[in-house]
Amino acid sequence: MSNKFEKELEKLAKSKHEGHDEVIKKFETWGKELDENIKKIDKANQVFLKEVEGKLGYMNQWFAKKEKQFGKMLRFLQ
Repeated sequence: MSNKFEKELEKLAKSKHEGHDEVIKKFETWGKELDENIKKIDKANQVFLKEVEGKLGYMNQWFAKKEKQFGKMLRFLQ
């Protein structure tokens, strides 16, 4: 009887160990996938910011030009 009980305990311990290993592997996989997604998002953000930064210079020039034109127009109306 005790031999059967020992075997059942060994099965239970092995099952718990395998379950633990499976959970750890899932966490490791999740962590790797999360890191990859964060890298992709970071790269997309960098590309977006470079594009916007290039446009900001143009936009600032355009608004400065329009501001000067508007200022001249207001002086003529006074």
